[in-house]
Amino acid sequence: MKLRFSLILLVFLFLFFSFSTYALSSNVIVVEITDTIDQSTVEILKESMQQARDENSEAIILLLDTPGGGLEQTFEIADMINKSEIPVVGYVYPGGSAAWSAGTFILMSTHIAAMADHTIIGSCQPVEIGVEGTKYITDSKIINALTKWIETRAEMYNRNQTIAAKFITENLNLNATLAKKYGIIEHVSPSIDQLLQDINGTIVPTSKGLVTLNTKNAKQIRYSPSLKILFMKFFSNPVLASLLLMLGIFALIFGISSPGFGAEVFGVIAILLALVGSGFAISTLSIIFIIVGCLLLLIEIFATPGFGVIGIGGIICLLIGSIFLVPSYSTTKWVIYIDWINEAIIVLVVAAVLIAAFFAFLLYKVIQIRKKKAVVGTFIGEKAKTIDRITPDTPGYVRFKGEYWQATSDTIIEPNTKVIIVKKDESTLIVKPDEK
Repeated sequence: MKLRFSLILLVFLFLFFSFSTYALSSNVIVVEITDTIDQSTVEILKESMQQARDENSEAIILLLDTPGGGLEQTFEIADMINKSEIPVVGYVYPGGSAAWSAGTFILMSTHIAAMADHTIIGSCQPVEIGVEGTKYITDSKIINALTKWIETRAEMYNRNQTIAAKFITENLNLNATLAKKYGIIEHVSPSIDQLLQDINGTIVPTSKGLVTLNTKNAKQIRYSPSLKILFMKFFSNPVLASLLLMLGIFALIFGISSPGFGAEVFGVIAILLALVGSGFAISTLSIIFIIVGCLLLLIEIFATPGFGVIGIGGIICLLIGSIFLVPSYSTTKWVIYIDWINEAIIVLVVAAVLIAAFFAFLLYKVIQIRKKKAVVGTFIGEKAKTIDRITPDTPGYVRFKGEYWQATSDTIIEPNTKVIIVKKDESTLIVKPDEK
């Protein structure tokens, strides 16, 4: 009996410690969604969702503080959330923040909606940006479609459809207290820690079925955007993108009409950077940059007698394309040993730098050779030395400044004789004996 009791106690202790370890090992990915909603925001969500899958996270917490953004990107984000197997929690945070327009659309698309105290959501009537400035869209076809969309999202998560529709039709704004009172959100939480306590045990319908959240003691893992996302975010500023596009077009026109100053190279790079800010996919842009970079380097090496501007532009394009191709490893849980991956990334970066340095050195040497040949052709009256016997009927070779040149003469000149260059006929030198 005593032995049996000891075994039962041992089993209970084992289960208790196993459960405790499981609880402590759970984690959530915390992602900041700030500024304007654009294509870089879509890429941020893609990366963070991949990180959540790799980390086997309980949930993804979206910290929303945004004035709004593109409707197309908003719908893409909402679709990604709807297809996610990991619960996504929208949280307007910190206090004083607002998730207006596209931010409210995203909040209504999340599996759990929450707000911190003193935050605001609403103002979802779409706005059109034109030459004359911004104006509200009143077309009933668009308004009705968006209204039904947000009502359907509210219905999916048992939220107040009537109030959700007023975000669009009346540009309604709500603070956290009223949003909770009217059933638009599920929680008002003062901090992320409290939010994790509040949502613990919640049963969430996801694309793979019902999921029960275990977030009570979950570790918070902050998502950090990769270099390519930061690069894309910088050029996604609409003012900067428009400016680059205009400068690129004018520079390209000037470069084509007056080649040799490198304006056409700047124009190409500026237009490509404008495309970065216009929402092109990173994979497409990386290929475009690399192809353009290779073409510019080939033109510099084999076609143009320039001073390296085209080659420098090619190197810049290759480096930008390489940045977009660098993978973002958001976790250390890989089948391949992580140290090997880190070393491989370092090797790739070093290789890219060495290749760029090689092309820069190659361009420098090509430019030197071009300049040297141009100078050599002007040294009429300089001295050389014969290698072969030269006669009026038989040309031979002379050594001039370390180079071999074919030469002819009106007189017979023996080998190892100093001569003076009289004339240059294309690649043949006309020489005479040095009588001094």
